[in-house]
Amino acid sequence: MENKASAKTFLIFAVIALIVITLIWLLVINNRTTGGVISNNEPIKIGIIGHFSGDYASYGIPMKNAVELAVEEINNNGGIDGRKLVLVVEDDGSDSAKAATGMNKLVNIDNVDYIISAQGSGATSVITPIANDNKKMLMITLGSAPDLTTDKDYVFRSVPSDVYQASEMVDYLNNNLKPKTIAGLYANDPYGIGIKTIVENEASADVVASELYEPTSSDFRTQLTKIKQANPDVLIIVGRKNNFPTLLKQIRELGISATIFASTELYDQDVLDKSGADNIEGVYTLFQKDPIDFVNFKEEYIQKFGQEPSAYSAYAYDGMISLTKAIKDSNNNQEVRSNLLKLSFNGASGTVGFDSEGDRTGAEYAVYKVIDGEFVKVE
Repeated sequence: MENKASAKTFLIFAVIALIVITLIWLLVINNRTTGGVISNNEPIKIGIIGHFSGDYASYGIPMKNAVELAVEEINNNGGIDGRKLVLVVEDDGSDSAKAATGMNKLVNIDNVDYIISAQGSGATSVITPIANDNKKMLMITLGSAPDLTTDKDYVFRSVPSDVYQASEMVDYLNNNLKPKTIAGLYANDPYGIGIKTIVENEASADVVASELYEPTSSDFRTQLTKIKQANPDVLIIVGRKNNFPTLLKQIRELGISATIFASTELYDQDVLDKSGADNIEGVYTLFQKDPIDFVNFKEEYIQKFGQEPSAYSAYAYDGMISLTKAIKDSNNNQEVRSNLLKLSFNGASGTVGFDSEGDRTGAEYAVYKVIDGEFVKVE
């Protein structure tokens, strides 16, 4: 009798244990397949991956600072639905291969709930498939190549796509500078090639030379010599800000007389200071029109970090704020995505919203010319 009772008791406990294990497994499967985050009182882990060392750290570090500022403000106000935010930082060393490794670590080892990218387009293009395949919501805050968000339900972008920049560049070329011939020197990465494609397809001038260079290069004479031989009216340069001082110096040394129109990366005080007055004088560039800072971001950033934010810091801040607004009262990433698509708020970089592809809406650019050592708005 005793043995039968013990066996019966064991069987009951075994059935109960099986039911509990099954329920837990179903919750895990649901979480993985829906991209959901099981609601509890545990902190919400936000991964941030970016160029925090290496050649492009001057981009990444001020953006990480901006995200830290946003997280601090959110936590000081009670977090999200009572849950604090915890940042998990992954440095890609300004290297695309390391970006993939770091992203896989955030997803599979750190098991972060959401991810912020403070990376150029090349590194960003490596991590977007990883985020999308794992149904992890990714907010891009620096990479601006046109196709980064295309057909990716879990990828959004708080920095404007280069479609806006390239279209403004072409518009100014066609209607103001009106060259008969143009040449281009483009970084050989998604950023440079994305703008190259739009410019060469839409500019009314004849393209007489089109050269690519590696962003890590320190000598551009081979490409520039070919461009000089083509003798264009306008030379378009799309590159990284650390390339411009050497590029402009070599252009002047080779005696290239074309009007220079550079991408947004040139619009930076550091580039102005390092390029030399004679080399950068008369160069055209463009940048997003000065947005209204609705949240006193710049003042708060200076107070916390003792220096001014970079041109891209506001996009990182607003990317973090966008995510937190969308996460609130959400049970899974489908709901977060839906909230992001409906989102509209006034942030550090102006009014923030997203289109059906997850791209930032409403970007407007102004054209500048370097006159007497300063960026002067010409349109």
